[in-house]
Amino acid sequence: MMTPWCKLATIGYHLMNEYIMKNKTFEAENFTIYISDSSDSNDLSNDSLSQFLEETTKVLQKFIQGTELDGRVKNCENFELDLSLCSEDEIKELNSEHRDKDKVTDVLSFPGYDSLRKGAEDLFIFEENLHFGDIVICREVCQKQAQEFAITYEQELVHLFVHGFLHLCGYDHEISEEEDKIHFSLEELLVKEIYENMGLDNGRVY
Repeated sequence: MMTPWCKLATIGYHLMNEYIMKNKTFEAENFTIYISDSSDSNDLSNDSLSQFLEETTKVLQKFIQGTELDGRVKNCENFELDLSLCSEDEIKELNSEHRDKDKVTDVLSFPGYDSLRKGAEDLFIFEENLHFGDIVICREVCQKQAQEFAITYEQELVHLFVHGFLHLCGYDHEISEEEDKIHFSLEELLVKEIYENMGLDNGRVY
């Protein structure tokens, strides 16, 4: 579900010029997540969702400083990414334009680098501030999948966000069976940590 981040300028321009954008920021030490919502929802004023995203930001910041990513990543002073919540029509348009798939999907990732994983080849980071890239989540699909998994909308959004974040880091379950296991194993571990920190059980089936 990855698309080169170099194409994202047109995506951001489209979203910001065609729809009214609402924005919110979450921070954990030197990691910042900028969230925008182009729908008419009240997601960014949802206290429950804010609690999930605050904890997710903390867990991902810890992951960035861990052992999974390349050492050159940790040499950066600050880290950031953008998360956009959108409608089915918007994500279908993005999916068609950038992946040649004319259908609605749950999450799209637009990485700033091919890979930030340990031992990544041709990794050149020239800025002190590293922008991982952008994640776009369809809120309607998120709601449907939450019902299918018998979990809350907030919980499913966290799963999709973590899934998309790992794509930004260079993990891709679509490459091979081995990569599929690595990707979803890390996703499960990260979501489990988020849930445990919030005193919750992970009810989603992988």
